[in-house]
Formats: sequence, C-alpha cells, structure tokens
Amino acid sequence: MAAQVGRGRRRRRRRSRGTVASGDVVNPFRKSLRLQEHAVRGLLVAAASFAVVVSIAILYTLAVGSVDFFTDPRTTMVEFLMGTEWVPSGDKYGVIPLLTGTLVIAGGTMLIAAPMGIASALYMSEFASRRVRSVAKPIIEVLAGIPSVVFGFFALIIISPILRESMGADYFNALAAIIVMAVMTLPIIVSISDDAMRAVPKHLRDASNALGATRWETATRVVVPSASSGIIASLLLGLGRALGETMVVMLAAGSVARLSLNPLREMQTMTAYIAQVATGDIPPGLAVDAAYAVALLLFIITFVVNIIAGQVVLRIKHGSSVRSGPQPRWRVRLDHLREAVAKPLRMRDTTLEVTLRHRYRRGSVGVALIATSFIVAVLFLIVLIWSVMARGLAGIDWAFLGGAPSWQAETAGIGPVIVGSIYLIGLTMVFAIPIGVGAAVYLTEFARDNMFSRFLRRVLQNLAGVPSIVFGLVGLAVFVRLLGLGPSLLAGALILSIMVLPIVVVATEEALKAVPGGFRDAALSLGATRWQAVRHHVLPNAIPGIMTGAVLSLARALGETAPILFIAALYANSAPSGILDGFMALPVTVFYWTQHHDGAFQDLAASTILVLLVIMLSMNAVAIFIRNRAERRRDW
Repeated sequence: MAAQVGRGRRRRRRRSRGTVASGDVVNPFRKSLRLQEHAVRGLLVAAASFAVVVSIAILYTLAVGSVDFFTDPRTTMVEFLMGTEWVPSGDKYGVIPLLTGTLVIAGGTMLIAAPMGIASALYMSEFASRRVRSVAKPIIEVLAGIPSVVFGFFALIIISPILRESMGADYFNALAAIIVMAVMTLPIIVSISDDAMRAVPKHLRDASNALGATRWETATRVVVPSASSGIIASLLLGLGRALGETMVVMLAAGSVARLSLNPLREMQTMTAYIAQVATGDIPPGLAVDAAYAVALLLFIITFVVNIIAGQVVLRIKHGSSVRSGPQPRWRVRLDHLREAVAKPLRMRDTTLEVTLRHRYRRGSVGVALIATSFIVAVLFLIVLIWSVMARGLAGIDWAFLGGAPSWQAETAGIGPVIVGSIYLIGLTMVFAIPIGVGAAVYLTEFARDNMFSRFLRRVLQNLAGVPSIVFGLVGLAVFVRLLGLGPSLLAGALILSIMVLPIVVVATEEALKAVPGGFRDAALSLGATRWQAVRHHVLPNAIPGIMTGAVLSLARALGETAPILFIAALYANSAPSGILDGFMALPVTVFYWTQHHDGAFQDLAASTILVLLVIMLSMNAVAIFIRNRAERRRDW
C-alpha cells in the first residue's frame, strides 16, 4: 500500500515537471499553460508593486528637494521647525505659522464636520425610511463628486462677503474655508460611518429592545459604540482630507502666513504655499526649495494620521480598546444599557408612565436634531448650485462653449479647455485602469496573506492619503523635469494616474470580492488554472463594478486642480494635437478666473463650473446606471 502511494506521488511530480511516464496521460498544453500562468502572475505582481515605485519616487523627490533647502547657509532645520516667521522674501523660513494655519483650518473643519457627519450617518442608518435613504444616498454622492475648486469659488464669492459684513472678517479669512471644508468632508464621514453602523449585528439591536430600550437609546448606546471602529476611521480620514486640501484654502483663506488662532483673519496653510510655487507667485531659488521641505513635513503628518487610523481600527476590530486589553465590548454595552434603563424605575416619586414619556420625548428630540444635520448639508448643496447657476447660467452660449480663452472677458470661451480636459481624462484612463485592475486582481485572487501583501496594502492606503498638491510637486520634478516631458498632456495624465490609482484598486477589489467563491471553486474543480478561473469567470461577473469604479475615478480626475496646477496652461488658442502638447483643463481655468479681480471673469468661472458639473454629473449618472443595471441582471 505504501509502495502504491509512493508511486502515485512520483507520478504526480513527473507530471508537474512535464515528464512522461509509461501509461500516463499528460495534457500536451500543460507546459504552455504553466508558462502563461507565471507570465500573468508576474505582470499582476508588477502592477501591484507599481504603488511601491510611486511611493519611493515621492519620498526621493521630497527628500532631495528638502536636502537642497536645508544645506543652504541661509536656513537651518532648527529654524525651519521652531521659527515663528515665514517671510520667504526676507529669508525667514519658520514653518510654525504655516503649521498653525493648517491646524486651525483642519481642526475647525472637524469641529463642525464630525458631529454633523456622525449625526447624519446615525439618522440614515437607524431612523431614515427606505424612500428617504434612496434620496439621501445620491445627495451624498453628489457632494462627494463636486470638485474642491467649486467649493473654493463658493467660499470666496458667497461665504466671505457674508462674514465680512456680519463679523468684520478679512477679505480672505480662515472661517470661510472652515465652513466650506466641513461640508466637503461630510461625504467621507457619512459614508464610512453609515456602513459601519449598518454592519452592527441585528441581534444587538434586538437584545437592546428586549431590555426595554427605545430606538434612540439603542442607536446611541449600542449601535454607535459597536460601530466605533468605522466612525473613528471616518473621522481620521476626514482629518486627512482637511489637512491636504489645497484649492479651498488657496482661494478663501489667503496667502499671508500669520501666527494667529483667530479664524476671521487671513491665514496660509502648507498646501497653499506649495500651490503658490505652482502658480509662479514664488520667485525661483531658496523659496521654491522650501516648498519641498513643507511638502515633506505635510507628507509625514498625513502618513502618521493614516498609521493611527489603521492601528485604531485594528485594535477595536479585535475587541480591545486603545488603552486596555481584550474585553467583550457588546456585553459591556448591554450591561450599561440595562443599568440605564433600570435606573429611572428605582427613582422615588417617578412613575413608569412619566419615565417612559420622558424617554420617548428625548428620543424624538434627538432624532429631530440628527435629521437637522442632514438637512443642513442638503440646504448647503442647494444654495451652492443655485448661486453658481445664478451667476453663470446666462453666460453659457455657443460662443462661450466654442470660443478660446482670452484676456478679454467679452470674447473668452472654453472650447480648447473642454477638449483638453477630455483628452486628459482619456489618457489617464489608459494608464490608471490597467495598472489598478491588475493590482486589485493580484491582491484579491493571487496574493497570500503574508508580509508582502500586507505591505502592498499599506502602501496603497498611504498613497490614498497623500495630499493632491504633493502629487503635483512630485510630477513636476519627475515627469516634467527628470524625464523631460515638459508641461505636456502626457505629464498631466501620468500625475493624475498615480493619484487615482488607489481609488481604482479599491473599487476593483470590492467588485471582485462580490463574486461568489463558488464560481472559482467550480472552475478549479474542472481543471482550470487560477488565471483561467479569474479571466473567464470572475472578471466577467465583476466588470460592472470595475466599470463603475473606473468612471467614478475618472470623474475625480476631471475635477482635480492642484496636481496639474504646476503644468497646465492658462490660455491657449487651440486644443492639444498630440500627447506632448500643452493643455488646458476646466478646473484650472475656474481657479484662475475666480482669482481675477474683474467680476466678469468670476461670472465666466461660474459658467465654466456649470459645464464642469454637467460633465461630472453625467459621468456619475453613467456609473449609477451601470451599477443598477448590473444589480437587476445579477442572478447570484
């Protein structure tokens, strides 16, 4: 018996090596299939490793530029980190004023966005009806898809005048940026927190109701604590978004580095100073090298925030708090709830009827308050769109849509700008989609849970948190100067490709994971290789989700301003005819026209915003149509 088992093992080894034994039946295509499998796996590993190459390029570029800055005799690292004056024209490079402005605006943003976002998510998860939720979800998606330059336009043109008249704020002020950025970060907080709350097991709600708790008590004392991991992650991601925001602070907060905590004053953030280098407002020399040092510091801060977010999520998911060891969280929550429900019954001179009436009244007030938080976000969106339409709708005609940009507002148009934007996102799709899909296929279908795969996921996560202006700075150093591409369409597409790469990877991974594992098992049991199972069974069923993620990522690329601010042209009489030609883009045109002192150009900016929003909303509608059609046709 042992001899037969040994012969069988040797026969299988010979077959795997391609050798032929007497009486064996060997597939003549096995060798070519194995070569194909190894080749495909190698390409997928290369696609997944591209994120590592990008991260190394970012670190190398920022480090080299920072070394040039710190080795100059006019500055030192101690002065940079501890100095309280930032005056590049006077060779004073103390980063504390820039850091203060960044923290004041980001902190103020989270003070508003955190309670509003959690309250909105709690309402959508626990109290909103299916009809209300079907309306609320698209509104959140619309808010998430509005480009930051549009929010900056709204902050400068609408919010700032109100603050100047009512509160005596400066023309540029931090409070206008804080208000608008709070609404910008709401979609991140609401979406992730809502998913975390809906993932709480139903039996926890049932146990809470069985103990006599009201819906409000169940939501606030059971659901929210149980979903704390997702809520904390959403807040940290929102903070990272606020720290890295560029266009809103560039347009609304100003460009004066001031050591102040007064949000009514003009301030400058780290991202705004880097953007000044992109717009040419900073003369060449040491002041430009200082941008690399500022970008490196900003990169380190956002990296630390992402690391903390990951650690918090991991600890809470494993049933432990940040300070203490493992504990059964759901049991502790229910014990606390039982005590809270029983306490009013032990109070003297308090009847059960009065106690219940008070508890239900408190719940009704709480539901009204959290619903108000969502209504505020909806009203903000309505006011934003109405204000843009009021200023820009009259300026949209065929002459504007087909004309070329000009220094004269009466004859200015956006024809070449539209064509340049379409070329830009098309070329971005050529680079980003294959690499992103390949990386997701490897991580989902081929990679084992080992140190290498965890490292790749960590790199992608950190890459998603890099501020967009840092991508522009790195693209300027690598693609424009090092590779000699110049300020061309190809350079802009490469910059946007590496920026949207994490979005494509995440969307593709979710689409692949949604395909049932039985599809893979059935293919493998019939003799298919791993790649054949993925190619013929997994990918075809995941294509709708992949296409949805691709369209949404391209819509994000279309609305980005900061990454291409370094290389996009301001005025051009014709659209690019090749990938090495210069180009113009809609969000960059909006940025420059918004900054113009002439009100006619600001009206042109509003008209351009409407065109940009129509294109982006059309892309989002296509993505929603693909997703809904795929769900209707899905039979698994």
